Amino acid sequence: MSAEAAIDDYVGLLLAPQPAPPTPPAAAPAPPATARPVPPAAAAAAVDAPESPAGDAAAPRRRAAERSARWLRLRCGGQVYALELLKIREVVRPAPLLPLRGADPAVAGLINLRGQVVPVVDLGLHLGEAAVADTPATRVIVLEAGGDVLGLRVDSIDDVAEIGDDRIEPAHTARLAPVGDPRVRGIARVGGEVILLLDAARLLEAPLH
Repeated sequence: MSAEAAIDDYVGLLLAPQPAPPTPPAAAPAPPATARPVPPAAAAAAVDAPESPAGDAAAPRRRAAERSARWLRLRCGGQVYALELLKIREVVRPAPLLPLRGADPAVAGLINLRGQVVPVVDLGLHLGEAAVADTPATRVIVLEAGGDVLGLRVDSIDDVAEIGDDRIEPAHTARLAPVGDPRVRGIARVGGEVILLLDAARLLEAPLH
């Protein structure tokens, strides 16, 4: 189990409802109190009183906080990219590649991932940049969605960043995003860096031939 999953389980235990304490024996009934009539004006004021605006103001803040996702930051060439963590099955070290004849130049080859044959695409070549160099930091990010599996060879992995929707600029309006590239969902600025957010579904549609 990963550290993140362990923390989630621990938080779940803390938030789980606790058993109610045993009910104490019923006390002797108290003598009935004399009901005091409520003035009509006070009753009307209680019914018509508006709710506190605190709850209304807190709701948008909660919704804004919920509109965020975890992104895996990676590097390819001199650019920082990110992929949504939910689309990533795993990250592995490069393995020996079996060449695929007649494939697109960006296809580095095939790897055997625990008995499953997975095509690997050089993300640098796929995005029109230089090929990914073979260094100790090189990794293969395995994407999976709808039964499709694809490995992306990248220069290195940085970390996981929480990025809210309010911090993402759409690709068609952001000046720093490649114009007309459907593989880029948008850009975000995290820690002073400009990050190109990649669309995993588009990458999984990469032509292999």
